[in-house]
Amino acid sequence: MTMNRTRQLFGLVLLFVGLAGLAGETGWRDPSADAGQFKNGPLAYRRDGRYATASHGEEHIYEGYGISLPGGSEVVGIEVLFTARKNDSSNSSLTVELSWDGGVTWTATGYGVGPMPASWRDYVAGGSSDTWGRTWAPDELGDGAFQVRIRAIHGSRLDWVAVRVHYREEIAQTLTVIPPLVDLGTLTLAHYDAGHKEISPAQRVTVSSPTAWSLVVAADAATWTYTGPEAPPGKPSSHLEWRVSASGPGITDSQTNYTGLTTTPHTVARGMAGSDLWLEVSLRVQLDYDTTVPGTYELRFTYTLTAP
Repeated sequence: MTMNRTRQLFGLVLLFVGLAGLAGETGWRDPSADAGQFKNGPLAYRRDGRYATASHGEEHIYEGYGISLPGGSEVVGIEVLFTARKNDSSNSSLTVELSWDGGVTWTATGYGVGPMPASWRDYVAGGSSDTWGRTWAPDELGDGAFQVRIRAIHGSRLDWVAVRVHYREEIAQTLTVIPPLVDLGTLTLAHYDAGHKEISPAQRVTVSSPTAWSLVVAADAATWTYTGPEAPPGKPSSHLEWRVSASGPGITDSQTNYTGLTTTPHTVARGMAGSDLWLEVSLRVQLDYDTTVPGTYELRFTYTLTAP
């Protein structure tokens, strides 16, 4: 029998662009500069058993935390940690406010910790989802802009004043398919005897998404496009079958059995939020002497990535 040549072309990729992102945090950051009324203020830069001393009504500013967030990040929470204790017999407390413009303006939402005992304890003001009453731009947390102002109520000792910022890193939802063109090659009598030809894997699909996602696939037409000397055989799109032959972490509900392509979208896989999540798709073309006559065939199909 005359050998046939069958090709498959990858079609248009549709993207759903996400606006949210993956959660992250800076870890506890030490200050590197201070100014104010506390005695030995620099001794509160890190937790090492040495401490600054504050008398009633005194104020002090700590800054230089070296905070840098990934571009496009959204600040979702700020925490200030004190390692502190009282310095005399009074029930002492500490209050705290934040500035984003080098001390010109301070948060209207402030916090206090205490009363403190005579032993060292850690106290946290704010929280992982607490923005202190305002929306923060990432550059407002940088050195020269971000400051922590502390006021002492009665005598206090301060061993450490650290800051941790929680954020969401913006990730655009993207889909990459390699290769976009799959050439099924020349068909032989052996392929016809087997009833199919398989390429495994044929494509590697990579997804990045800030949210859970679904990937579907559909043929762009109900039949293959035929070019050749015979009358068009009307080879159905379902003669190109696909399956997920391998996948990495974060992929769920993948279609691992061969399924024929149709114009109705079919779920390839679902997945969790993440970057560079991958799966491999294998292709198999069904062959018979009636619908695969000598000539060249093309079939375009479309992957679509959406929220679930």
